[in-house]
Amino acid sequence: MSAPTPIPTPSPTHPVGSPWSLIDAATYLGVSRRHLHRLIDAGRVRVTRIGRRVLVPDSEVRKLAGNGD
Repeated sequence: MSAPTPIPTPSPTHPVGSPWSLIDAATYLGVSRRHLHRLIDAGRVRVTRIGRRVLVPDSEVRKLAGNGD
């Protein structure tokens, strides 16, 4: 019998509602940056692009973490 997987809680250093960098979002979610890129390429994760920078909205990170709308 395995223990239940804990749901990530918001990082105390990340303001609620502000977008996440790919590296920060992947680290918070416990997935690789490549896996997050695959989800983005498949259209399962919405992102905002500012120049070359790719940001993941806070709502998307919470949805993936299972603790948001």
